[in-house]
Amino acid sequence: MTGIHNIHSETIMISPWIKNTAKLWSEQKIDDTRFVQSIQYLIKSNVISTPLVESSEHVYFLPKYGQTSFVTIYGTTGDLKKTNNVFLSITRPDGKIIESKAAVLESGVYQTTLLLNQDSPSGTYKVAGSYNGISIPISYFYVKESQLTKIPFWFKNNAKWWADSEISNSDFVSGLQYLINKKIFQIEYDLEKDPQRLYIDVEGKSQVRRGTMQSIIVTVTDEQGTVDGASIFVQVEDYEETKLKDFSGITDSNGNYFFSWEIGKYAEAETLLVFIDVTDGFSSASSVYTFEVTCHCGEQDCECR
Repeated sequence: MTGIHNIHSETIMISPWIKNTAKLWSEQKIDDTRFVQSIQYLIKSNVISTPLVESSEHVYFLPKYGQTSFVTIYGTTGDLKKTNNVFLSITRPDGKIIESKAAVLESGVYQTTLLLNQDSPSGTYKVAGSYNGISIPISYFYVKESQLTKIPFWFKNNAKWWADSEISNSDFVSGLQYLINKKIFQIEYDLEKDPQRLYIDVEGKSQVRRGTMQSIIVTVTDEQGTVDGASIFVQVEDYEETKLKDFSGITDSNGNYFFSWEIGKYAEAETLLVFIDVTDGFSSASSVYTFEVTCHCGEQDCECR
């Protein structure tokens, strides 16, 4: 059972744009869907709490008629620097089996998506599979039928009074919390870790003359700040997918990983791609950095424009 945070009204900070959205909604200038999106923001900001579900499954809602949505299926093999494919079998509630294949990154993480539409069956979906002939742990997710959100008329009065500063932030949040606890708002949320919660920032030269050095700094962060000890896998290729260099290492106490190499004196003047794969053992992220290899007119094999 959940309830409103036990804090004084003056300590509840709500962004002005939400109050403006509430005012437009109370005046029937925007629909319920737009207003519910602002409520989802309050939930993510921990201003409002949501009831826990009764299981640890992923919960998704079927899209509206004519629309589609996606379920992200992901996991890790535990094998670093071993790329291959994971073969998945997704069993729907109606017994139909969907076969899928997901590429494994050098971090051992794999990810794929399943499309949902209004005709997809609701219920429990089972995900089984194998990697290099070995079964991977079975997982589940749950799909619920989409429910139209009907917000009581009295709450539009609350929204108007709040927008006009006639009631406090605490009173407004209390009313919202009541609607959520009574499951009038259908909020989609996920109890598992987000596989893309790591973020990558890359700094390097955008142009490098052949015969000189390219130096790149990779910084890994998450929602808490920099991440030290994350594993980094780097592969440098050209557009023909020719592998030119590879690096690996871990981030330092500042979340940084530094690597550099010399561009060959007679290297082709072209665009190179630096594929960066990061994992902290639980989550992963990937990024691609590009730069130009340049030459000067008069140099061997240099085409001048």
